[in-house]
Amino acid sequence: MAIALSVLIGCNTLVTAQTDYVEVPPGTKLCDPGEDVYGYYLVKSKMKPDGTQDVEYYRFSPVQDPKTGMHQAERQGIGFSAAWIKRHPQYKDKLAVIDPHTGQADEFPYAPCKQQ
Repeated sequence: MAIALSVLIGCNTLVTAQTDYVEVPPGTKLCDPGEDVYGYYLVKSKMKPDGTQDVEYYRFSPVQDPKTGMHQAERQGIGFSAAWIKRHPQYKDKLAVIDPHTGQADEFPYAPCKQQ
């Protein structure tokens, strides 16, 4: 089976497509559409044989840092540590993060965070 390489539109992150799943490089932060408004997924592993990758979710605190004015990221348990990552069905330049136990996608489409 051929492995196709594709580049997400508008970013420099290379992902590898295998069947319906895409492999996102470990260390990549996947942001919500508000770009650092709600939180982000941090990809922790390469793709496993079942198509999942280990992820951690970080939600931004509602309280701003008084010195910087920035919201602080807090690790939040997401109920699963592995996820399928697929191209979003409605937004070709976004990704869907899917719980492999329920088959439910996260409510937001995600894309690699912009460099800061």
